[in-house]
Amino acid sequence: MSLLSRLLNVPAMLRFLSKHRAHRSLWDPADDLELTLYASIFGNDFLHYGYFSDPARDAEQLSLADLKRAMDDYASLLVARVGADERVLDVGCGMGGLLARLQSAGAVPTGLTPNAAQAAHIRTTWPTVPLLETTFEQIKLPVARPFDVVINSESFQYIALDIGMRNVRALLTPNSSTARWLVIDYFRLSDHTRNRSGHLLAEFEAALVRHGLIVSERLDITENVLPSLMYGRMLATRFALPLARFSAEKFFLRRPLLAYLFADRVRAKLDHVRLDTLDPDVFRREKRYLLFTLRPA
Repeated sequence: MSLLSRLLNVPAMLRFLSKHRAHRSLWDPADDLELTLYASIFGNDFLHYGYFSDPARDAEQLSLADLKRAMDDYASLLVARVGADERVLDVGCGMGGLLARLQSAGAVPTGLTPNAAQAAHIRTTWPTVPLLETTFEQIKLPVARPFDVVINSESFQYIALDIGMRNVRALLTPNSSTARWLVIDYFRLSDHTRNRSGHLLAEFEAALVRHGLIVSERLDITENVLPSLMYGRMLATRFALPLARFSAEKFFLRRPLLAYLFADRVRAKLDHVRLDTLDPDVFRREKRYLLFTLRPA
């Protein structure tokens, strides 16, 4: 279909825009194109910040191999806190990397994801791992067999505090001294951060008290995740933005009319790209990346 016919087909345009707006308003983090890109780049079925045991390394000394190792070490933090034969629910299991690690360690994992593409990938790659294709808020309760461990790995920030914690308690084996909830995620320190993602830490901790969840471990790994941000910021400033500017200038060089109409606006947009979400100092100042082990009172 030509550009002109697309412009003149007003009903089709309105349907497309309506569908696009609906999709954006019901954003599903599991369907994030960035996460799909990361999975394609690293090829290891992990979608998280990674954990660097030596966080002092310079960004230019890091490689993709280092980042892949950090992602595996991040998973190891969780696997080390799960015993063999324990039933584990991985909430927001993404591409299934943690499910595979848990299964290899002798645990009995179940995944949960609302994303059809990720569910299809997991069913194809690990067909023996049970999978719940739903949101955590809409999971059917009670479950036939409760879980010894529930894990939220960079996924609880997308879930409302009270309904999320009620569901966690309902999913854990009742009256068990070993039942626990592992949460590894970043939290905002105040309500006035540049990046609004993540629960407020104070509100999260207050909700734990309301729902009778006791903190048995609180591990601050903020410094250990920052190299991923530093590496991403370096790639953006040294490669992505210069390449975008080069591509734009080359495009407009051969299209003078479009350059006259749009070049200044495109240049201004590129000049005002903000990389605060990749700034380690901003993250360190405004957030904490924490690993919690929590038990029902």
